[in-house]
Amino acid sequence: MTLGTLAVELAEKMALIAAAALLAVLLPPLRNRLLGVGRPRDRLAAAALGLGLSIWGAMLGFEVLGENLNVRAIGILIAGVLGGPVAGTVAGLGGGLFFASRVEPDTAPWTLIASVSDGVLAGWVAERWPRAFVGARAFVAATLIQLVHLVLLGVGLLAVGSFARYLPAWPAHLAKLLVNAAGVTLFVAVARLVVAREESAVALVRAQAAADAARLEALRRRMEPHFLFNALNALRATIRTDPARARELVADLADLYRYLLSHAEQATVADEIAHARAYLAIERTRLGDEQLQVDTHVEPEVAQARVPSLLLQPLVENAVRHGVAACDGGAIRIAVRRDGENLLVEVIDRGRRPRAALADEGSGIALRTLRERLVRQYGAAASVSLEIDAQGAVARVRLPFERSEGRAREAA
Repeated sequence: MTLGTLAVELAEKMALIAAAALLAVLLPPLRNRLLGVGRPRDRLAAAALGLGLSIWGAMLGFEVLGENLNVRAIGILIAGVLGGPVAGTVAGLGGGLFFASRVEPDTAPWTLIASVSDGVLAGWVAERWPRAFVGARAFVAATLIQLVHLVLLGVGLLAVGSFARYLPAWPAHLAKLLVNAAGVTLFVAVARLVVAREESAVALVRAQAAADAARLEALRRRMEPHFLFNALNALRATIRTDPARARELVADLADLYRYLLSHAEQATVADEIAHARAYLAIERTRLGDEQLQVDTHVEPEVAQARVPSLLLQPLVENAVRHGVAACDGGAIRIAVRRDGENLLVEVIDRGRRPRAALADEGSGIALRTLRERLVRQYGAAASVSLEIDAQGAVARVRLPFERSEGRAREAA
């Protein structure tokens, strides 16, 4: 048998073992146990899977130059990676005993020791240096572990005087080593993709839950008797002095409730600005035109950018409540622009007189909820900060720039 034919036959057997291992992690009940999705990893399940795969791999063995070549190491290494040294030891011991029963008595103890070393070393490396089994490093780690296997086997055969038989088959053992390492690498790569997919799904559910919480919190705040009382008082006073503006105030109040009750999870910057203006128009009527000045600046290219709904509301509410309303009046400026690959949103409030520093920015429920929403949706790519000084405050949100789907289709 040529080396090329040998490699192909080993690769076919490796594919069978790897496919079985991957099938196990694709089945939801086993996946959660083996990969630790939503729960700690089940070491017993990892040991059982590795043991079954190692025995099957030993049964697939074939003779080359008097040596039995097989892919039992794939199951043993997988058990160690998933379940640690204990699971690796169990799989190595079981698979090694099964294989030892199929070889000559003088070779059996050393094949058993070599098999156990595979499981112990794989589990120890996976626990001590988890990144050793990430990407191409998994192939290197599996190869080095099996080199120890070959050295132990060689030393044992040398001790019992059988090394002369073992030496001519070293190219075949080397091919077996590389094929086993490739099988483990394939399994680890797919398993990590499965985990990433599951984690993304969990993160999406949490983000949606946070968005629902934000929407309910926003609706609750808008429907608080205090807010409605102030808005209706402002409307009653305006009806007598400026009926036209009173009609605008009613429209703003209707727009505010309509947006809160019917908006989607995502909105455009233009939608968010319109919602913020409706809220500020009500507050301006209540506080007085001279007490609250409002200015917005939105770069044209970001008007249709996609952002989470109710992004601006907690920022402008804080600016009014803790800024302008707490002073003798002031101004609020909303600015949205593109900053490289990011979207930068700033809500700036400037009081008419110096004021004491406010509480820590994390103390507000609305800001905490907003920060959690952005982290769950964008991870480290998004941030929320609040800078406070004697003249006012600047709330700043940075998140990835995303064009709305409709605008993207137009551009295409």
